[in-house]
Amino acid sequence: MRREATVKVSCWAVTTPVDLAAGAPDPVDAERRATRLFEAASQRGIDLTTLEPTGLAIARLACQRAPYLATLLSADPDRLDRVARDPYLHREKPRDVLEAEVRAACTGVSAHRDALHAGLRRVRGDELVRLGARELELGTETEVGRELSRLAEACFAAAIEHLGRELTARYGANDVALAVIGMGKLGGEELNFASDVDVIYLYASDRAEVGPLSVHEYVAKLCTQITAALSEVTDDGLVFRVDLRLRPEGSRGAIACSLAQLERYYETFGRPWERQAWIKARPAAGDPALGAAVMHALAPFVWPHHTSPTIVDEVRALNQRIKRELVRGRDHYDVKNGDGGIREIEFFVQALQRIHAAHHPNLRVRGTLAALDGLLFAGLVTDDEHLALTRAYRWLRHVEHVLQLEGGLQTQALPDDREVLARRLDYPDAAAFDRELAVHTAEVARLFATLGDDRVDHPDIDAILHEALDAAGEGDALARLGFTDTTAARAELARARRRPGSPLSPDATGRDARVGARLLSALASSADPDQALRSLGDLIANRGEQWSIWRLLDEQPAIVRLLGSLLGASAYLGRTLVDTPELIDLLVSLGTTAPARTSAQIEAELAARLAAIPPSDIERQWNAVAEIKNGHVLRVGLADFAGILDPLAVDVELTAIAEACVRAALGIIRHQLDPEGALAILGLGKLGGRELGYASDLDVIFVYTGPSGEAGDELAPFTKLAQRLLGALRTRTARGRLYEVDTRLRPSGSQGLLVSSLAAWRRYHAESAQLWEHQALLKLRPIAGDAALGAAVEADAHATVYTPRDPRAVGEAIRAMRTRIETELGGPNDLKTAPGGIIDIEFAAQYLQLVHGHAHSALQTTSTSLALRAAGAAGIAPLDVTRLLDEGYRFLRHIEHRLRVVHDQPVHRLPETKLELDRLARRSSFADGGELLEHLERWRREIRAAYEFVLGA
Repeated sequence: MRREATVKVSCWAVTTPVDLAAGAPDPVDAERRATRLFEAASQRGIDLTTLEPTGLAIARLACQRAPYLATLLSADPDRLDRVARDPYLHREKPRDVLEAEVRAACTGVSAHRDALHAGLRRVRGDELVRLGARELELGTETEVGRELSRLAEACFAAAIEHLGRELTARYGANDVALAVIGMGKLGGEELNFASDVDVIYLYASDRAEVGPLSVHEYVAKLCTQITAALSEVTDDGLVFRVDLRLRPEGSRGAIACSLAQLERYYETFGRPWERQAWIKARPAAGDPALGAAVMHALAPFVWPHHTSPTIVDEVRALNQRIKRELVRGRDHYDVKNGDGGIREIEFFVQALQRIHAAHHPNLRVRGTLAALDGLLFAGLVTDDEHLALTRAYRWLRHVEHVLQLEGGLQTQALPDDREVLARRLDYPDAAAFDRELAVHTAEVARLFATLGDDRVDHPDIDAILHEALDAAGEGDALARLGFTDTTAARAELARARRRPGSPLSPDATGRDARVGARLLSALASSADPDQALRSLGDLIANRGEQWSIWRLLDEQPAIVRLLGSLLGASAYLGRTLVDTPELIDLLVSLGTTAPARTSAQIEAELAARLAAIPPSDIERQWNAVAEIKNGHVLRVGLADFAGILDPLAVDVELTAIAEACVRAALGIIRHQLDPEGALAILGLGKLGGRELGYASDLDVIFVYTGPSGEAGDELAPFTKLAQRLLGALRTRTARGRLYEVDTRLRPSGSQGLLVSSLAAWRRYHAESAQLWEHQALLKLRPIAGDAALGAAVEADAHATVYTPRDPRAVGEAIRAMRTRIETELGGPNDLKTAPGGIIDIEFAAQYLQLVHGHAHSALQTTSTSLALRAAGAAGIAPLDVTRLLDEGYRFLRHIEHRLRVVHDQPVHRLPETKLELDRLARRSSFADGGELLEHLERWRREIRAAYEFVLGA
């Protein structure tokens, strides 16, 4: 469920409360709230009819769709202007900015506890209005929960600082360390608008005194005052209700305990539900070293090496107990605790975390959505299950937020009359809302019921595998499972069935029959079932009964789901697995092995493999390089699709693979041809910036120095060496090609010499190079060959690029180049060249580097992201602008990765057909192509505006 921004632009005139309430889901209530707001504003001398459009839009939104926000605005009408001017009204507020705002609100209040309370409540009210507007603007996005959690952390930190100072003045200086451990939704960064904040207060040791008090007495006083500062109801309301019942011994326990007491409690008395509660725990405020010590001490309790076989039963029992205590007897559906509600999603995820995290460290994450990504990566849920639970969680959380924006109450129960709620959620009526509620909750309840059950119980799958249907019936069953080209799917199934030992054979029994059912279910749940079935057919054809994979898949059902996700996500990665099925071991090991590898690690692996191959067997050597390259790309692809690596981390990993392969290739060539002198290979473009995507070309240049340091006869052998290297990298081996290489960024481009002497390279860039060539040098970095020569070229490039320049001239030149690219190569479906595309972000960063890099060494980086962050940190460009560009870069690169990895092709245009666009959307974690395009359009508008701001357009 998405909508256009509702608070960005206001185009109506407001002269009376009736105008502000016009068109509301509940016009009578909206007009009453608008009247109160007009009256309160008038008492403060504020004329609402003269407000800027954004302020009016917020007021209208509050009165019509979020009555609690209208109450907050009426209590403090100046809040409307403060929120309207907040630069983070339409985007996530960084942690450091929020912390600074809370500190500023509490500055100078240490002597007056009431003033501290008032300052915290004012910031909280402002933030709830800002975040409420964001929630209603963004719908099912989840940044709001993260920001509310950060607000709670900042308020705890401010209370600790100010109240600790007050107690120090009274009792004397001390060095008592206090840690606030966030539990539940605070720990998972998933707070809602009326959440309690579950915390546990801890201190380091009892072995000290604070004036006349013991450490425990001092900490108890401090924690009592901190709790009151946040949860005491004053004329300004409260900040957050603080819930301490998860502490050792619950309500009967001390308000705070020492680390030693905490350890003893969980060693002796810790119960299963407490183990589950600590899954989301994290240090939220206070002493960071103590917080880290607490998490380290409790890790064996939370993530034991051996798990109880009764975990699923424990989770089911806890779920039923909550339902008995909180839900049964109520007439209204509870979106949190009801059947198929938020809690069943959380418990489903946490049960699988408890069972499998001992062997899959990547599952040791706190947020529900992050854990779902980890479960997909580990093969413990299918693509369909991941998508269904993710969509249901986001949708139910949004409904929960809108319910709580009604009155600021901690409620999750749907009202008797759902018509107003439905319209506030952009549904035409309650029936439409109820239909979507039923879809989400039925799917969640179904999946929750499958906990602990690996059987596949699907009539269509059973009928297909046993050939119980005629041609038309089988086609209909395949269509119901999600296959698009059912004729081709039937042919693939027939081909796979004929192979000896195929688990899809109707004669398969026992182990093979189980594996066949799981495989077909996993393929049907993938982003592209048709593609997944083709790849599986190839896998079966290549190996058949001689391969032990069927035994492996029977013993580890999670691998079946991971295999299905992989084959449906990328034909390229699927083909890699088909060509080298021994890489199936990656699917097993990745759950317990960190996905990151440096280029040095990959180079060492290549060296070890090549050392075992005679130098004369050139074909085997190149096949070995290609095989290792493919294996590492498969490793990165799995981590990418699982969300373990963010888009820029994917870039770094793919760049490391490419660098290692280039160095290995150069070593092979040097066994055949090794001119006297030095050769440096310099990376530019995405290679130089450590920003390679799937199927990226490698932009390189070659610079050499001969024994005499002069060009001439020395050029020919270096040219031959470079030509052989290029040919080897571009040649398609039995294991596939290595890389396409682009050398057009050398001096004089395609018309220039392939290899330049150092003297010639210096002369060209000193005398002949144009601005765009200096712009390209921003990415120059040595990647292979002679290290000293590479460093010399890099130093010369820095001296050439980072020199004072006229900002206006640079801006005009870059804008002219950008316009030409946009005109000649752009198009609305192009991620790279369209307005607001990747090039806008790269050119904005490069403008900042060219103009300011000479004075700010942090800008002297080949990374687009690091350059933007450095510019924001140095105040060269507004922080919110550079952060937006950085976040937009990550978003666009994420979509580009998903687009390119399918067939390992360097494409950057979106698919034109709805079917392919929907498949891309699913690979990118969107519901469908429409939702993907809405996100893309919003990002493009904001990126283009930021680009124009940076360049002064």
